[in-house]
Amino acid sequence: MANVFSKAINYIGSQGLFGSIKKQNPKNLSTYISNVQFQRMRQDVMSWREAVKEAENAWYPHRVKLQRLYIDTALNGHVSACIDRRKDLTLLRDFCFYNSDGSRNEDMEKFFDKKWFHDTLGYCLDAIYYGYTLVSLGDIENGEFKEVTFVRRWNISPDRHNVTSLEYSINGQDFLSDEYKGWHIWVTTPSETGVSNCGIGLLYKVAVYEIFLRNVLGYNGDFVELFAQPYRIGKTTKTEENERAELAQALKDMGSSGWAIVDNTDTIEFLESSLGGTGFQGYDNLEKRCQQYISKIILGHADALDSTSGKLGASQGEDNPIYKALQDKQTNDGKYIENIVNSQIIPKLRNLGFAIPEVTFKFSNNAETEQVKNKAVEYATKLSAVAVNLKNAGLGIDEQYFTEETGIPVYVNMQAMPNVPMNKLSDKTKAKLKVFYAKR
Repeated sequence: MANVFSKAINYIGSQGLFGSIKKQNPKNLSTYISNVQFQRMRQDVMSWREAVKEAENAWYPHRVKLQRLYIDTALNGHVSACIDRRKDLTLLRDFCFYNSDGSRNEDMEKFFDKKWFHDTLGYCLDAIYYGYTLVSLGDIENGEFKEVTFVRRWNISPDRHNVTSLEYSINGQDFLSDEYKGWHIWVTTPSETGVSNCGIGLLYKVAVYEIFLRNVLGYNGDFVELFAQPYRIGKTTKTEENERAELAQALKDMGSSGWAIVDNTDTIEFLESSLGGTGFQGYDNLEKRCQQYISKIILGHADALDSTSGKLGASQGEDNPIYKALQDKQTNDGKYIENIVNSQIIPKLRNLGFAIPEVTFKFSNNAETEQVKNKAVEYATKLSAVAVNLKNAGLGIDEQYFTEETGIPVYVNMQAMPNVPMNKLSDKTKAKLKVFYAKR
């Protein structure tokens, strides 16, 4: 009987009824996964709690419920906008490749400045939110990868390092084996509890607020439908079914708001809370608070996405707490990606036959360079104001001191000097004037 069952399963698999299984193709482990639709389910706080319990199971941990929770969480507009904003902080940065002697390798920069590489970096950043990502490099055409994808996360077990053909399977293909690891990039996050060798991702912290946010939107819609839209009531003494049906159809065709048919003695009441006509403000307030928590988790500040210029007190620019929070996220994510490129992507490409020399990948610190320049200009402006005040008081500031303090070389603009009698000029200025006119 068991032999018959085994033959039946093999026949079904060979016919592609569960999707094609191509264990012989190491270029993309997604081909090993059966083509079965992943079921989405309604999420609530209980399912949020059950998801992490499943991931922390002592004997057979799985990430199916977590990833089912995440794909709905990421659909929220505010969550999606926060993730895109944080990813752009890294993906929009310029990057460089440096040789062992510290010089830039522009050939490598041109080689990596392609769609496949930018897509790879985006998938690697997704691991921060989902906990992990298994990137598949795919086929090579014309000296570069044709299409970079990632393997479905609900078919991946970070604890067992395998990809399963079906959800909740225990056995699968080890993506760290020699057969597969050359074509895949395994990206993880640090564990929050030490239970697993992989983190659960930021979306778990976000999900509980997103669940409330989603419910509030539904409650607010019900409130508007009940108390903002007009409710149509038709009164009649008719008892014939066809006559009452005509009145019902007339009420229904008037619009999309609620309606009812009642007898003259029937009564319909709408009971409101003590808040009366201001009840909608409770939904608006809770929605805003949930969005602020989500922004704080992903971007580091509650107002990082929806802030208004000039509304955060006197601190602006580099001293703005939002600016500092985003800079911190950009720096941390940048180091995260640099480590992946240098420790995984570059060695894997060499093993695949790409002629890549000993180089180091780094993001350009454009923001830090600009910040240093801005501070230097600000200090020079303040020092110049001091020099003007000293001049008005009949004193002066040494040019060499000004240059050493600001790094800005200065000289005496002879043509812009006012007509001052020679006996009122300092000896130093007289000497410079003699040198200037001697050269003319």
